[in-house]
Amino acid sequence: MPISNEDLVKIQELRSLVKDKLTPYYDTDFNLLRWLQGHNYNVEMIKPKLENHLFLRKWDWDLDNMADAMRADPIQEHWRNGLTGESGVIPNVIINLEQTGKNDWWGMLATHPMNQILKSRVQDLEIMLARVMELEKKTGEQAHIMYVMDLGGLAWDRKLPGLLTGPLSALSAFMADHYVELIHSFVLVNVPTFISAVWTIAHPLLPERTKKKVVILGGNWKSEILKYANPSVLPSFWNQEGEDGPFKYHLKRCIPYPSEKFYKDQLPSEAETLTIPAGKSDSIDIYIDEDEDLKWEIHSDGTFNFMVYYVEDPRETTAVEDLAPATPYFAKVPGPTCCPLRERMKCHKPGIYRFIFTNDAWFYTVKITHLLERATRNS
Repeated sequence: MPISNEDLVKIQELRSLVKDKLTPYYDTDFNLLRWLQGHNYNVEMIKPKLENHLFLRKWDWDLDNMADAMRADPIQEHWRNGLTGESGVIPNVIINLEQTGKNDWWGMLATHPMNQILKSRVQDLEIMLARVMELEKKTGEQAHIMYVMDLGGLAWDRKLPGLLTGPLSALSAFMADHYVELIHSFVLVNVPTFISAVWTIAHPLLPERTKKKVVILGGNWKSEILKYANPSVLPSFWNQEGEDGPFKYHLKRCIPYPSEKFYKDQLPSEAETLTIPAGKSDSIDIYIDEDEDLKWEIHSDGTFNFMVYYVEDPRETTAVEDLAPATPYFAKVPGPTCCPLRERMKCHKPGIYRFIFTNDAWFYTVKITHLLERATRNS
């Protein structure tokens, strides 16, 4: 259905609050409508969340141009793009097949820093968003992505609970924070016998709106999935081997990581450590000259969040909410980290850049080992 007059009024109200931060690419009625739908039309609540997302869009990752960039990150050979096509059963829904059970999650985490994994996933999310925006422009109606999650191959071991409560929970939270109401539903197929144990762990960690979108298909999932999508947009590897079955879409399988690629380096000897008690924050200032960038390497023994701010005066005591952000807010960085986070950020003006690390846990201390460096631009 077209956008209602009532929604158009709220969309314009939200647009007026963030108009100086919106980019022409992202500024569509449907993109703003998603933020309203995801936060019960509470414009004042949405404003800071949307501003953080719009900051991320303009940050060094350049989200507006990600969908058109070549999909060439080495992670993407292992974590395949699963976009296939329109459902054909449910109007204005595009299918994305996620090979959740076959994905080598621990190999990925042992090989790449979490921020690189997140950036790689963001490109796929931007490709999904671009496809949705194209369909909305064509039909004049709101469109969504259906995440079909194939759990075939998922094995229960002692590491799985940590994966669910750490990295996968952080990725889910990031999607909920930045790609609000992009997902129509999460349809789980080929589920293992221990799915109830998986759901018991995952359920409390999911945002409320996400929980309501989860559908778990039973033993006849190959028949049941046809209520959601035509077989032409579902993967041919679901057919019996050697048979020309009903499922027609050719998707490349995920590739496991070789152990020789796992991170084995040591943190530099000059790295320092912050110890942050439960519920507390700490900060570090670093001065950047005119021709310098900022780079960092961060390792943690637990989950934390952080953000970098620009501070004109090193004696600055302004409240955090009044400081100028230099990075988006990363709300949940899962730890312990297998590989340290590594990033190089372009600094647009000289001055003090303040890292603020926060431990939101209720009962444990986090140790953050870090190397924050000035780097000559173009070096």
